[in-house]
Amino acid sequence: MNVKEDLPGLIGKGRDRVEQEISNARVAGEYVVGRFQRRVSARLENLLHTGDGATPDAPDEPGPTAPRAAPPAARPAPDAADAATLGAALADYDTLSASQVVRRLEGLGPDELRAVQRYESATRHRRTILNRASQLLEEGPAAASSG
Repeated sequence: MNVKEDLPGLIGKGRDRVEQEISNARVAGEYVVGRFQRRVSARLENLLHTGDGATPDAPDEPGPTAPRAAPPAARPAPDAADAATLGAALADYDTLSASQVVRRLEGLGPDELRAVQRYESATRHRRTILNRASQLLEEGPAAASSG
């Protein structure tokens, strides 16, 4: 007889407990998903800016880690002699746009063109400039100075 009277109350308590457990699981799930979203976003941001997938906070966060990407090829440091050569041949080189530099390359000699290639490779790596300097060097000194 007591079971018949107590059954609705027990069902209500059971329902409340299940709803509480579901609510706790939902909160825990949202926390875990949010945490991993932040980690993935941080890795993606770092990858886009530095080239490797490491994040500063990765060591103290447990969990699976993605394999690290190979570091990008290091560019050589700009040579002071190349910078001086460019400064003499093309004033304010670092402030010029690629199109401005390309127009001025035809007046340079082979040594200056090579200095442009080395300096550009070590700094901004603008393909337009590198390609045009290579073309002028292939054409030879006569073609480079008769443009």
